[in-house]
Amino acid sequence: MRDYSCHFVLYALGILFLFGILNGIAVADIALTPHLTVGNMYTDNIDLTSDKEHDFINMISPGIDCSMTAQFSSLSLSYTPTYANYLRFPENSTLRHRGDLNALTQIAGATQLEFSNNFLYTEDPISDIDTTLRQGRNAYTTNTTSLGMTNRFGPEDSIALGYEYYFLSNTDPTVEDNNYHRPGVIINYWIVPNRYGTESELRYTKTSYDDSEDYTYSSGRFRLIRRLGPHFDVYAEYTHGFTNYSAEGEDYRIHSPLVGFDWSEYSNYSLSASFGYFFRNSDQGDEENGPVGMIRSLYSWDPGASLSITGRAGYDMAVGDAENLGFNQFYDVSCIIGYPLGRNLNGNLFAAYRWDIYTDAAPDQDSTLMRTGAGLSYQPLPWMTVNMNYMYRKLDSNLYTDNYEENRAEITLTLTPQQPIMF
Repeated sequence: MRDYSCHFVLYALGILFLFGILNGIAVADIALTPHLTVGNMYTDNIDLTSDKEHDFINMISPGIDCSMTAQFSSLSLSYTPTYANYLRFPENSTLRHRGDLNALTQIAGATQLEFSNNFLYTEDPISDIDTTLRQGRNAYTTNTTSLGMTNRFGPEDSIALGYEYYFLSNTDPTVEDNNYHRPGVIINYWIVPNRYGTESELRYTKTSYDDSEDYTYSSGRFRLIRRLGPHFDVYAEYTHGFTNYSAEGEDYRIHSPLVGFDWSEYSNYSLSASFGYFFRNSDQGDEENGPVGMIRSLYSWDPGASLSITGRAGYDMAVGDAENLGFNQFYDVSCIIGYPLGRNLNGNLFAAYRWDIYTDAAPDQDSTLMRTGAGLSYQPLPWMTVNMNYMYRKLDSNLYTDNYEENRAEITLTLTPQQPIMF
């Protein structure tokens, strides 16, 4: 049985931190915002398998948001329970929980502390942070706790210390529980202000599993920046990382150089890109390499209209996911368009494609995930919002038992007071 005693240590630190914040906001402004959402979702593949079963899910979500702000501190709390009632398969009906806490305090003129905790209990297999496959409607819990301190000692100079703890707990015995600890530090320092700058990062991740082999991953990154204009930076970067398994796993090292630029001359348009390569060498002499890089374009026009295009290539570790598949090389591209269709009506379209190659899995896995969808948001009254969303997902894998397609449509009605309750 896993020892979760570190939870209590983190929560104790968080509580002490919050007491310090609450002491600083004893005379703060307090705003309470209750909200209620009711809706229905249809999916033609509730288990995300090749054998489709459809269902209608009725949902009701009462919730409350609380914010407290003072001169040097702020605190926000949000809790939303959701009762999900399945019509065809009532055994899947459950009570979901989502809670978020964020706190910030300025302990000196240039130093601030931050604490956050994000909790989720749900049976919905789709997760924005999990790129591996989860099937079925067994409930699971994720929780991320973060502590951080940032000190600014110049116009663009800063040092940030951070620590993150994450755990995944599953009711499905076939899905492995896991957790990780991740301390790190990022230093930004401009050697010659507005001309030459540096960005340095050190990060350490210790990952533990119930059954699989535990490992640690250490990495260092250094970026040299040359500013060519008020809105144009170019840079060269190098990343070095190494993985150390606790027992018989094959340790490896990663070397990754790249070059890139950031350009934001106009207030409504920005463009960033980087291009490089990674080299992975294992203790057994195996070698693997591939491209790394990113291109991101953001454009906005008219009030409320925007276009975002992002493409990425690189490597990753399946940390904190439903499947422990180890190292993977990936390529992905996504596009999001938002546009106001009327005074109180907004629409959006999105499309995304991701290709993952898991060479450490046994057997090797190769999968592509395509997502596309659209949404409408209509506000007939200041305190009422109607949302309609549609999404299509298709997973193609060399393991044919993993393949699936899903069509998902949802309509919700949200009631929120026009003004929060103030104290």
